[in-house]
Amino acid sequence: MPTAILERACPCAVRRAMLTSCRFQPHEWDRRLETLFGGIMTTGGFQQQSQEQLWFGIGVVGPSRVGKTSLIVSLIEDAPRILAGKTAVLRVHDQHTAGAVDRRLNELRGAVRAGSFRKQALRSTERMTYYKLALETGIAGIAVYLNVLDFPGGWLSPEQNSPRPEDKWQECREFISRSTVLLVPVDSTVVMSATDPEHERMVPELLKIAQVEQVAESWATVRGAEPENRALLLLVPMKCESYFHDNGGSKDESGHLFKKVEKIYGRALDVVRANAPHAQILYCPLDTLGCVELTGAESWVPDGDGLQLSAEFAVRPPGEISVKGAEEILIAVCQNLAAVRHAGQQEKTREWERRRDEIAEERSRPLTFRQRWRSVISGERLEIIERGRFATRQLGRARHQEAYFEQLLEDLALRPMGPRIREL
Repeated sequence: MPTAILERACPCAVRRAMLTSCRFQPHEWDRRLETLFGGIMTTGGFQQQSQEQLWFGIGVVGPSRVGKTSLIVSLIEDAPRILAGKTAVLRVHDQHTAGAVDRRLNELRGAVRAGSFRKQALRSTERMTYYKLALETGIAGIAVYLNVLDFPGGWLSPEQNSPRPEDKWQECREFISRSTVLLVPVDSTVVMSATDPEHERMVPELLKIAQVEQVAESWATVRGAEPENRALLLLVPMKCESYFHDNGGSKDESGHLFKKVEKIYGRALDVVRANAPHAQILYCPLDTLGCVELTGAESWVPDGDGLQLSAEFAVRPPGEISVKGAEEILIAVCQNLAAVRHAGQQEKTREWERRRDEIAEERSRPLTFRQRWRSVISGERLEIIERGRFATRQLGRARHQEAYFEQLLEDLALRPMGPRIREL
């Protein structure tokens, strides 16, 4: 009998038949019920792209040639070794990121093969670039996604460089303000080569300290408005090969480097502490290449109304790149983001528990015989049962994911920070 005729003859029978058929189409039921439940809850500190793909922002702020791109690439390149044997692995998420990483790696390796290079040899960033990464587990639906923003350092002081596109700069500022993590790379050669008052006078301008403070204050203000959400600031001196002796270097000036960096960025750190007291601040020096060292030929040359540092690096035999310090940076970032993700997962679990209990209460509500019969005939009873099953399945899935992130946090916590790292 055609459905239309049957529906006119016995509409209740048709509804029962259609609802009954849904018993054997769980995926269809899940899609309908996901729409009904309105998605999965999230917490602050990240942007929701889909129900399971949550993106955490990582901002990087510093002037041109300070090493922003090299810092990002060092973390990505060293990740497989750092996370070996762990419950997660860091991978590039798209081809654009893979291409950008490969280009900078080729530049770094080419500089090492040349035997020596000047600090201006590596190209500076020419456009705003997003590096999309995923901390994957091999378990469907369980991952932490990272979006790292790099931008031309000249945008910090456009009056001295080519004009910046204000719409793109505004996009950068908004992204950094919403980011869970802020990385501040520092040119350690500028810091340590300033040995007389004339050189010291140029350091704030070369490192764009005032502009970095403004960005850090904006970031801390937004983070401070959400004290329940984590915030991590990493102060990362770059090109530290010449100032540590734990990676092939000939001398140890690490204590002097720390004191100078802490003093130069002291006001920026005070601003962050005042606006986001809960923020964790770490000092994390990085050997960008490991196998290079200043030749002692650094000099300060005239540049407009001031001076610019010109430094040359020599490659130490056997000329193999040995990044040091990336491990602590990556572990600190992963710990922070995994903790945020775990908190969101806990909230998601609690929400599914609440929904399951509400449905169970609705199902057990006393009904008269007439009310019960009507709920069966209309299909309402079956819908309540299916909603309960769906909520139970989702709760089990949420608990499984929560247990995973607890294990990941325990795994990461077992990695002690090295002696280079200091909490500020």
